[in-house]
Amino acid sequence: MSAAWPWVILGRVPRVVPIPNDAAAAAAFRAADFSIRVVLPPQATVLTVAPLAHPDPNDPDKYPYILAAGPDCLLLNFAVEPFHGVDSAVDPHETYLIVARRFRTARGVQQGHAAAPDGERIPGRRDGGMPVVYSVGSVGLVASYDGDYTVAELEVDKGGERARLFRFRAGGDRWTQNDLSCPLPAEGREWAPAGVVAQKKTLWWFDLSWGLLSCDAFVADPVLLFHKLPEDRALGMARPDIHTHRCVTVSRRELRYVEIIPEDGGDGHIKEAATVSMWTRRMTTLAGWEWDKKYSMRFKELWDDDTYKDTGLPRKVPVLSAVCPSNPDLVYFALEQRLFGVDVPVHKVVEAADEAHELVNMPWPAPASCRYVHAWNLPPWVARDLDLVGFSSSDEDEDQTEELDEEELVKLGMEAAMRMDPKTLKSEVYNFYDYEGPPSPEREVMTE
Repeated sequence: MSAAWPWVILGRVPRVVPIPNDAAAAAAFRAADFSIRVVLPPQATVLTVAPLAHPDPNDPDKYPYILAAGPDCLLLNFAVEPFHGVDSAVDPHETYLIVARRFRTARGVQQGHAAAPDGERIPGRRDGGMPVVYSVGSVGLVASYDGDYTVAELEVDKGGERARLFRFRAGGDRWTQNDLSCPLPAEGREWAPAGVVAQKKTLWWFDLSWGLLSCDAFVADPVLLFHKLPEDRALGMARPDIHTHRCVTVSRRELRYVEIIPEDGGDGHIKEAATVSMWTRRMTTLAGWEWDKKYSMRFKELWDDDTYKDTGLPRKVPVLSAVCPSNPDLVYFALEQRLFGVDVPVHKVVEAADEAHELVNMPWPAPASCRYVHAWNLPPWVARDLDLVGFSSSDEDEDQTEELDEEELVKLGMEAAMRMDPKTLKSEVYNFYDYEGPPSPEREVMTE
């Protein structure tokens, strides 16, 4: 198995540290607002939040929520009692977005930890006349190593004809709003946002029961595109526990959809024929972007292998947790509060935690699914300072069979472009080339 850039399975619900009751200790208490004790997979890493990081330190949110993660920043949602930042439906006027960034390991930070000195509060919308967040499942983040970032939320009208895109860029003082035509195919069905992932400069909002909406987060006039789930995986409606067996993620810079499929649509806990499958969103044919099935594994094949038997775990279908950001073959699952990684194509456990994960306990069931954990590549300077850089980065260690070369992609793109309307074509060109680097002849031709 190829080496991977150091990364962590980051719990989305941080641990809030109380202010000491002792007056002297409280006076001396001034830890970094945000800190993490870095623990590599198969264990989970949990962010620690000091009370002073909360917009209301006297009544801090017990369960804030990490909405998204970038190369060197985390986007958090804080709420005010009786609500919590982790709630799917929050009081829109009593919620706050905070960006914690510039994580470092120096200047007195405890060994094995990384800390961000403080957070940046994202301003409200229209002088407080609009909520900062409509839904925790609809807010995404595009960030770069140079400190630039854009926060974006997509609000879709019921019926799916119109949508509004709200964006805030680092260094700005206000949000911008774009009213968009929404391409959802079914009238009357309500969009159920379950999360957002960033792929280069494109944001992908997903409803795990239906499909994905995407657009370039940086263009002035974005075009919203709809992408169905692969094959026949769409459902009539979203189930409350859908995040335990479905996820959308980015691995090796490509969009992936992963699903645990029970034998007959039941709970699947003891189904011998249950499978886990992965699809990759890529331009593979002249028809344009399609889902390409990468692999499928029956859990029985894993359970019968000695590497699984050695874990002592039962023959039960686990919770789908995370995918390694630089190796899509390596998928992590959770069972009996233990995380374990599987090389899916060869049906083998490659690592398993001996102890239960240390994710924050909450008053309601919170399995280690994509709703509650996130695969996060460590910032390079943190990985270096913690002596974790003995690896090749995901940008340098590519499986050449995974991706078509650029020349072939251009050819396919040219032919697919002939079947697109001008507005969609413009958006696809922006997404494909990502507007990085000097202009190329191919880009100029496509843009024209």
